[in-house]
Amino acid sequence: MLFSSPDYPLFLIAVFFLYALARWGGPRLAWARIAVMVLLGDVIFMLVAKDPDTLWDPIGGALLRLATGEARWPAVVIGHWAIGFAVLAGAIAIGRRHGGWIASDRGQAIIARGIVAVLVAIGATVAVAWHTGALDDVTAEITAHGHLLVLIVLGTGLGAAQREAYRPLGRVVILFVASSLFYHAWASAMPGPYRYLLGLLLGTIVLDYYLGIWIERTEGPRRRKALVIVSLCSNLGILVFFKYADFFTHDVLRLHVERWHLILPAGISFHTFQSLSYTIDVYRKQLRATRSVVSFATFVLFFPQLVAGPIVRAQDLLPQLDALPALELEAATAGLFRIVVGLFKKIALADTLALALVDRVFEAPERFSAVEVIAGVYAYALQIYLDFSAYSDIAIGSAQVLGFTLPENFRTPYRSANLQEFWRRWHISLSTWLRDYLYITLGGSKGAPWRTYLNLIVTMVLGGLWHGASWAFIVWGALHGAGLAVTRYFQRSTQGDPRAAWALLGRCVAIVAVGVALQRSVLREAGTWPQLVVTWLYLVPLWAVLTAWLSREEPVSHEPVVLMAGEGLPWRALFRSSPALAGAPHVSPAPEFLRVGMCLTGLGFLAALAWSPSWTWIPLVGLTWGLGLAADAAELGMAELRPRLWAYARRALAVVLVFQYVCLAWIFFRATSFDNALAVLRQIALHETDHANLVPIITLALAVGFTCHLFADGSFRWLRLRFVALPPWAQGAVLAAVALVLRELGHTKIVPFIYFQF
Repeated sequence: MLFSSPDYPLFLIAVFFLYALARWGGPRLAWARIAVMVLLGDVIFMLVAKDPDTLWDPIGGALLRLATGEARWPAVVIGHWAIGFAVLAGAIAIGRRHGGWIASDRGQAIIARGIVAVLVAIGATVAVAWHTGALDDVTAEITAHGHLLVLIVLGTGLGAAQREAYRPLGRVVILFVASSLFYHAWASAMPGPYRYLLGLLLGTIVLDYYLGIWIERTEGPRRRKALVIVSLCSNLGILVFFKYADFFTHDVLRLHVERWHLILPAGISFHTFQSLSYTIDVYRKQLRATRSVVSFATFVLFFPQLVAGPIVRAQDLLPQLDALPALELEAATAGLFRIVVGLFKKIALADTLALALVDRVFEAPERFSAVEVIAGVYAYALQIYLDFSAYSDIAIGSAQVLGFTLPENFRTPYRSANLQEFWRRWHISLSTWLRDYLYITLGGSKGAPWRTYLNLIVTMVLGGLWHGASWAFIVWGALHGAGLAVTRYFQRSTQGDPRAAWALLGRCVAIVAVGVALQRSVLREAGTWPQLVVTWLYLVPLWAVLTAWLSREEPVSHEPVVLMAGEGLPWRALFRSSPALAGAPHVSPAPEFLRVGMCLTGLGFLAALAWSPSWTWIPLVGLTWGLGLAADAAELGMAELRPRLWAYARRALAVVLVFQYVCLAWIFFRATSFDNALAVLRQIALHETDHANLVPIITLALAVGFTCHLFADGSFRWLRLRFVALPPWAQGAVLAAVALVLRELGHTKIVPFIYFQF
């Protein structure tokens, strides 16, 4: 199920109310509450199944037939409803009476064995049916009875939620059912055995559940290591099979065998890393193994971040499942704001850049001038950031609506002044995972300096290979790894000493001069690949020493006074001085009025999109951005701003240099093959300046994308606080207006999230 699809808002609303109702208890209106919860469960199931005849529940089934005007209820349908009602009632009774036993260690152990037995039975049935050619018939039969299994599990959760002592179990079971159906919505649309990928995922979950317990109970270091190796082999073995089978057999080993053309399961890399972090943390004795297979399965399957991150550690999410956080209105409202921001990034910007420019440039770079290809590369840099950070925003916001806290995954990475900072801001959950479980395992920064540099390169090369089975991904990882190694070397060499930096800068300039001379004399007739290697060898040292020197002193972090104001500011405070609200000393109300002007010019830009000529669009975008920046500057004050101007200027130059290097690496990341990446670089080398393909919608999307990325932090947080402060009716009006705008800015073609392919 796509976050950007029309089904997702309905799915999230149904899950939210189902989960919220599970928090209530007491005998009053209990059966009415259960009936509503069952109906919400039917809604979730129908968003996956799409077939009303698969419902075995009489509540949802009857209402659906009444809504569609079907007056005739065949006897077979009534019979299904009777069976479904009996199954549901029995499951609810079991949950109410035996919730304590189900939540106990013994109960969870028996449930784990039951899951194993069911998965073995389904696996054997699918294997036999596939080999006999009867898989479609068997799948149709399983699908026709699948809702009964959902009713058993969901009903147990609903029953447990009616008792105060069992309510945490009931809420976790509800999240487990919703998350399983969320993933199955993707798997059910796949052909053949791929429709049973949820079973494969549950199999790896149960295996890691048992391995975690066995590792914790085992004292001998060899046996503990053997068990964690089993976890590594099982998880990475499945990942390698689906992701790299054709790559290794054909591109690496050069075997003359038929390609399998396997479909990559959605999010396989993310939930593999997430599950692996659990067993490794238990092995390192940084985490106690959970005895609840339901909680562990919910941790791995948690639907907001299941298929594209962020990668959540067990030590971050499992405690929240054991002691479920409370639902808070302000947190939920802030989550809705974040979801809206993510949808804007994805629908209005990322998809526009992809369809209007990026896909066309990388599909046939020879059809575009150098300027247009460079614009395409910059557009892809924006697209992948906007696309993936949009998914993270929606995932984090969805979890926030339910009361859960997920880690940040992006912090405006293109503002980075060196490559190390870039990886502290880009895909934070992946970069920290690679650091903690790969880089440190290889030795980290311990030992000789050359070993540190080698560990950086190996870590990033493997990180590139993790993204995809292609030599282009390996080159992308090597560029980042080598860039990190060179940056680390120059940082250690200069250590903030300006004299050492100037001396190294002189040597790097000399290296560039020698490299250019060598390239023009000896390598004049060399191919594209040798030219690239030589250019990289003599330019990267200069780039590294410049970025290391320019970013040696970070500006002092400043949190504007308005940001200290408490959550839930009243909306009337919009026209007041915010420091007065926070009890801070009085300062000029200019930032508030500048931000009001920022909002008005933003609305003016949206109006201009509909009614004004294109030449007015970018100036209005620039004015909106400028007012937000001016508000932050006014809040900081000239007395504090003036001493920092030189540091800001140095940092701005470093940011530009780092962005160019990152864009060079993005060419290999986006290219369909290594030859395609070289074709893009050759086209850039032609220095053609025609730009007929850069139509206003493309330049506008680029301008808005960069403006959003460089938007003033204080003004953005001000917007979030003001939205949270609105009364519910006004929040609903804003969300409805945003939905209409996104509908107008959207495209008829739904573009999947980029990281679905990983």
